[in-house]
Amino acid sequence: MEMTRRDVLRLIGVSAGVAAGLTALGACSQEPSAGLVSGAGEGTARTGGTVRLAFVGSGAMESLNPFAAYSPADLARSLVLFDRLFVMQDGKPTGSLAVSAKPAPDAMSFELTLREGVRWHDGTPLTAADVVYSFRQLPANPLFASELAPQLDIAGISATAERTVRVPTLRPLGFPAEVLASAAMTVVKDGATAFGPGSLVGTGAYRLAGFEPGKQARLTRNDEYWGGPPKADELVVLSIDDPQTRANAVEGGQADYASDIPFVLARAGARGDNVEIRTAGDGQRTGYGFILNTTKPLLADARVRKALRLTVDRKSLVDRVFLGYGTPGNDLFGRGTQYYADDIAAPNRDIDRARALLSEAGAAGAPLVVRSGEYETGLNSSTELFVEQLRAIGLDAKAEIVPPTAYFDPAGITAADALAFPLGPFPLSLIYNRASAFPSLAFRDPELEAAMATAASTVEETERARAWRTAQQVMADRGNWIVWGFGDVLSLVRKDLVGFQVRESAKYPYLGTVGFRE
Repeated sequence: MEMTRRDVLRLIGVSAGVAAGLTALGACSQEPSAGLVSGAGEGTARTGGTVRLAFVGSGAMESLNPFAAYSPADLARSLVLFDRLFVMQDGKPTGSLAVSAKPAPDAMSFELTLREGVRWHDGTPLTAADVVYSFRQLPANPLFASELAPQLDIAGISATAERTVRVPTLRPLGFPAEVLASAAMTVVKDGATAFGPGSLVGTGAYRLAGFEPGKQARLTRNDEYWGGPPKADELVVLSIDDPQTRANAVEGGQADYASDIPFVLARAGARGDNVEIRTAGDGQRTGYGFILNTTKPLLADARVRKALRLTVDRKSLVDRVFLGYGTPGNDLFGRGTQYYADDIAAPNRDIDRARALLSEAGAAGAPLVVRSGEYETGLNSSTELFVEQLRAIGLDAKAEIVPPTAYFDPAGITAADALAFPLGPFPLSLIYNRASAFPSLAFRDPELEAAMATAASTVEETERARAWRTAQQVMADRGNWIVWGFGDVLSLVRKDLVGFQVRESAKYPYLGTVGFRE
């Protein structure tokens, strides 16, 4: 499969706007400041008020089309203007517009049952025709098509009743709700072609009142929302790319919330008595690591991969990159999601054994290039530290540091020996399937591929859990990931702002329940 820039962005879960807008903010080895608050804030939200929230945007490219939403600002808006069929909560799929996705006995189709009582912003009811129409939009929207088109027979999808839809599949899908939640499958109104002020009609908790791409969107409360009226009268979603500017907006009173605050800003502490730094919690941490390119002869050798895992100093990287806002990793992405094997431990650091393995593989002194771009704060510094550690075991390691936008060049990724890579707590099916689609990121192993196939096709929960356990054990034993740490997702928030929910990512939480404390 040919890798495109969009594919890489989709895999990592980061927007073009994020990649273009991030600023490197350096690192130090100090301890985090006291007073870090975990979670959504304490207390119950009252009704009323205007909440202003700052996210990374994508400038003039911003869109209200839910199938084109990619930056955190786009996605935060989309989540409250429209609804998904299923959403991820606590690492598991939960019904939203759909209440069930029942697979056929052979898992080659499934039946969606839609929620009763859902109405569009124009007052008309949600029907199966809306869902069929939404699926039919996938081929024209590569962001979603790349995830669902290889798995669903889109042309064969049909409405079987007012609230039921039959979805034939191209391969067995034992747990279709997870597939739809992972792909953030959104429903638009049958026949919708325009998404802007005066034309956008969703089912979400808020209605569109105004939109200036790259600047802000104004959303007003939908009192008829099927999930119950939201709390705030109005949401103002601000697009501010620079993290320092987002923080300044909250501390200066121009915003109430700033998403995705870098570790170094958090270390400086919140300025003001009415604001605080919050972490989304342990289960929402981002995994930081390196993916080894096993199309390269050096890294196709399991002894070399093992040597690299024995070399990395996880604690040093956590201390110096996360500044204490995180924990060491165990070489597996997906922490915080269902089926994640948290009990699989990382190997203890053993430099002598690493050198011996390199010598055995005839790889002593071999050149190795690690590619990085600062699209996530700390990637470049972690790469430079990792390269230093690799040199200590005799490799001729070099860091290839490129601008964030250049990092996503498919040719550059294909050419590198290893890539600095961050991944949030996405479902294991999404992480493993997306990575396996691209040769330079994939790990080809018969036992791994068999386990992944079983996890996708079985309708038995115990068999699926066992398959994911096997897949993760393979990756930990001989795979091509070095996940050295899990870093907190931090935000700067007005103390009396509560009600945030994490559905897809802590970097763009669900805002339909947000409001000021009673």
